[in-house]
This record gives sequence, C-alpha cells and structure tokens, in this order.
Amino acid sequence: MAAESLDAVELVPVELAWERAYKEAATSLAWHQAGWLLEQIGPRFTAAGIGVRDARTVRRWRDDQTEPRDHDEQGRLQLLFRIAYAITLVYGRASVAASFLRSANPQLDDEAPLVLLATSPVDDVQRRLLAATRAFLEG
Repeated sequence: MAAESLDAVELVPVELAWERAYKEAATSLAWHQAGWLLEQIGPRFTAAGIGVRDARTVRRWRDDQTEPRDHDEQGRLQLLFRIAYAITLVYGRASVAASFLRSANPQLDDEAPLVLLATSPVDDVQRRLLAATRAFLEG
C-alpha cells in the first residue's frame, strides 16, 4: 500500500468505501493507522476509542513506527481506523466520523460507538459496530 492512499481521501460510493476501508485496515501498518486517526479525528477520540489513558501512547506508536502490544488495543486501533476511514471516504470529512463515534446510536442501544469500543473486548463488539457503521453509511 502506498502511504499516500491514506492521506488522499476522495468521495466514493458506500460499497467501494466499505471494501476500501476493510482493505486499508487489513493491510496498512498500525503506526500509519494511528497517525491517520490522530490527524483526522483528533488525539482525544483516538485515545478514547483505543482505550488508552492518553494520546501520548498513540503518538509513540506513530513516531516510533511501532504497533500496540496488547491484542485489544491492536484490534481497537484497526476497527476504529476502519470505521473512521469508511465514513470519511463517503462523507469527505473526518468530522462526520468523529460525530458518528461520539453520538448515541439507536442501533447500539443508544450507546456511543466510541464508548462501546473503548469499554468492551473488541472481539465482542466488532460485529455490532460494523453493522451500525454500515447502516449509517447506507442510511
């Protein structure tokens, strides 16, 4: 994957965005995902979604070009990136992704996706979060 592909965001149809976000999340390096999230949705949302105390940890991954050692942190980073990237591809603004992440979602029993991601094992909530994201994109 070329590093530019994460930086150059163009509006795309939902199906293409969904596929592209999946592929980027599966193939891009964790430190690159961390950098994109820090820049696009901000350090507070990024750290909160990954479930780390503050953004210094995420910045360290980006700056040292390393990845999380913890399985849940790695999974949360990848899922948060996938969700935010897909929304940004469709809507053209990362602010829409940030709004989606922090807002109460009726498909998640009025829980904010960011809170659910940060407080639950990623393997337990991944399917629900992806379904809520897909419904948002298609709605």
